[in-house]
Amino acid sequence: MAPCYPRDSYTTKQDGPMANFIVTFQIKADDTYQSRYSSFKKKINELTSYKHWDETTSFYCFELDYTAQRLCSELYTGSEFNATKDIMVVIDVSNREKATKGPIQYPALLDAYLGF
Repeated sequence: MAPCYPRDSYTTKQDGPMANFIVTFQIKADDTYQSRYSSFKKKINELTSYKHWDETTSFYCFELDYTAQRLCSELYTGSEFNATKDIMVVIDVSNREKATKGPIQYPALLDAYLGF
């Protein structure tokens, strides 16, 4: 399994104090969509103990003592997320770091508009 890709892959920050995260994702619609979507939601619920904000589509906001890289990897390996067709962006707003998985078409725009 390929790793998620942090903005600065050379960073060696370890998991530590709680960080505030945004996870946004797109599960490609096909015959296995529902299974992949359900498993991704299940993993988010497991990691956050159902303590998250999720009032909008394909978006979660929560606090966790992970790095963006670790959270992205946990969501990828702990669900049926398919990196060849699904997209995930994990944003650590506390530490201004991000990690991504899947075929992001415009990574430079993502970096520019996030500002980090």
